[in-house]
Amino acid sequence: MQTGTIDLMKATGAFWPDANNDPKLMATLAKAAHTLAGIESVRVPFDVSADATAFGALTGKETIDRQPAILKAPITTPELLANAVIPDPWKAGRVPVVLEAVRLLASELKDLPVICAIVGPFMLAGQLRGSQEAIMDVAMKPVFLKGILEKATEFDIAYARAAIEAGADIVAVIDATSSGDVLGPPQYAEFALPYHKRVMEAIRGADGYSILHVCGKTTKNMPYMMQSGANGISVDQQMDIGWVKQQLKGKVATIGNVSPTSTLLFKKPADVEAEVKRCIEAGTDVLAPGCGFAPETPLQNMRAMVEATHKYGRKG
Repeated sequence: MQTGTIDLMKATGAFWPDANNDPKLMATLAKAAHTLAGIESVRVPFDVSADATAFGALTGKETIDRQPAILKAPITTPELLANAVIPDPWKAGRVPVVLEAVRLLASELKDLPVICAIVGPFMLAGQLRGSQEAIMDVAMKPVFLKGILEKATEFDIAYARAAIEAGADIVAVIDATSSGDVLGPPQYAEFALPYHKRVMEAIRGADGYSILHVCGKTTKNMPYMMQSGANGISVDQQMDIGWVKQQLKGKVATIGNVSPTSTLLFKKPADVEAEVKRCIEAGTDVLAPGCGFAPETPLQNMRAMVEATHKYGRKG
């Protein structure tokens, strides 16, 4: 998940919001999560609005400790949907910045996994339509919403392929709002799963690996998430990682789920170590925060997470 923190910005001189708009600064800040914190991968971008900018979404309000917010959705009517074209990820919005950062990281860090995160179809459709409006559309205007989902999915496929072409080893599909807190199992099966399958298939077809991350309580939707074709499923801190492992064992890699807020942001390194130990003993395959690092996360806690993973993780 996102790794840009203020401590790493200060150490590298690559600060938000500039590091969201300049590929060299983006790569520099992403690399610091490995070189300074010890995390065994690098990941870009640091926010979840770059994808929507490719469609013309207006963003703003970003600061050193705040990611860009979407201020105006670009597809709010059937007429706008009919006129919307699938953006070229190499040319549209801030996506080319991300792709160039991927290229820079892949060319320099040849033995380290490079992760490019894209916004999943349901979440992106909500950004393009308006999040609350999209949730209402599930019941009130499903045909309209599915039209936006088609555009979002086609763009996700193009973006994922471009990321792998640029050098990404893994594409993380962040579909936070397809959470069980928003979509019940029937709605997930209709408005999320078919589109996830298409994106994961495209990633696999481009010889990449995929991660599906969905926020919140995903217990009831987990059977569908397992059908997405993702190589790994990432869950947030609300989920019992032991239960998740039981569901995914032998099928899909389990990723998670140290709390990025109550533990990594606010507690001491000893507390971080204890939670890492619990997650590993519960069976997680890839130790990671349950969501992105908060910008104010102390560097010492990031290091404590890595050190504890080496201490308690399975060898070989």
